[in-house]
Amino acid sequence: MATRRYKLSKKNRTRKLNGGKSKTGKKWVTAIEAAKSTLKKTGSLLAARKSLKKQALYNARKLFGTI
Repeated sequence: MATRRYKLSKKNRTRKLNGGKSKTGKKWVTAIEAAKSTLKKTGSLLAARKSLKKQALYNARKLFGTI
């Protein structure tokens, strides 16, 4: 006799097989949002500026690919 663990409904089975990944795509993080969150965490303008540039570069690579 099968244990309760193996009696999964079809909906639950697919959710466990996918590893819990959502079907919607990952949301974009804008450079300004990244800078705001860094400024909030650290309180440093220098770190926020660095984060802004880093995220802007990352988003540009996503859009246009690496050169």
